Amino acid sequence: MQNLRSALDHTSLGEQVYNRIATGLLNGEMRPNDKLTIRGLAEQLGVSTTPIRDAINQLTHERVLEQRSSKDVRVPVMTRADYLEILDMRLLLEGLAAERAAERATPAEHHALRSLLTRTDRATARGDAALATQCNQEFHLALSGAADMPNLQRSLRGLWLRMGPVVAGYYDTSTADLNTLHYAVLAAIESGDPVAARTAIQADIVSAKAQLLDQIDALNAFYAGAVAAQ
Repeated sequence: MQNLRSALDHTSLGEQVYNRIATGLLNGEMRPNDKLTIRGLAEQLGVSTTPIRDAINQLTHERVLEQRSSKDVRVPVMTRADYLEILDMRLLLEGLAAERAAERATPAEHHALRSLLTRTDRATARGDAALATQCNQEFHLALSGAADMPNLQRSLRGLWLRMGPVVAGYYDTSTADLNTLHYAVLAAIESGDPVAARTAIQADIVSAKAQLLDQIDALNAFYAGAVAAQ
C-alpha cells in the first residue's frame, strides 16, 4: 500500500487505521494470501503498533483477515463455497439497494453515480486497474447510499471487504466493458424503474461469476500445491 499516512484524517486513531486497511482491501491494494505485519503497517501509517493490532484483531474477528499463527496474518484465499454464498447475498441485497435507489435517489445522487461511471471509464481507458477497481466498489456501495439505507450499506461493505481482493484480480484480467451494465442500472434509477434497476445490477453481479470462479479455483490450486511442496 502507498500513501497510507496521507489518508489518515481527524477521526479516532483506531477508526482511521481500521478504515485505511479496509480501503486497501476494498481497492485491491491487498491481494489473496498477502501477509500483513503489525510492524510494517505501523511504519507505513506512522502510528504505534497498538491501533494496528486492534484493527487486525477486529478484521480477523470479522473473517476479513485470516490469522494462521501469532505472527502470520494474511488476506484469505477465498474458497468457491464462500464466493457462491457471498454471490447469493449480494444478488439479494444489492438488488434491494438498486430497487430502493430507483424509488428514492435525488437528481444530485443521479449525478454522483454518473460521475463514478465516468471516472471508471477514464481509468479503464488509461489502463489504471487500481482506480477502476476503486470506482467499481464505490458505485456498488453508492447504490445503498442513494437508497437511503445505511444499515444495508454497512452489511454490503462487509461483503465487499471479503470480495475486494478477488474483484481486483478480475479487473486486472478482464477485457469486457465493465461499465455497460452499470449504465443500465443508472438508466433504470434515473427513470424510476425499480424492477429494471434490480435486474440490471443482478445481471452485472452474475456477469463476472464464471471468471471469478476460475480465478478462485486457480488460486486455491496454486496455494495448495505450494503448501504440499513445503
